[in-house]
Amino acid sequence: MAEKPLSDEEVYDLIHQALASLLNKTVRTKHAQDVLSMAIRDMTIIQTAFLTLSEGVKLDRSEREP
Repeated sequence: MAEKPLSDEEVYDLIHQALASLLNKTVRTKHAQDVLSMAIRDMTIIQTAFLTLSEGVKLDRSEREP
């Protein structure tokens, strides 16, 4: 049986849970810390982008990256 499609709130909650699971972790190596830091940064960007899209905010052409 197919799963019910996720709502926007459910998707946001999944993103938030993923981000929360990465925060405040102690790692043994610099390599692991670097990767964890990148994942946190990327999940934060994804979370912000989702909120921005959900609110219908559109960037002015001058604010977009080239």
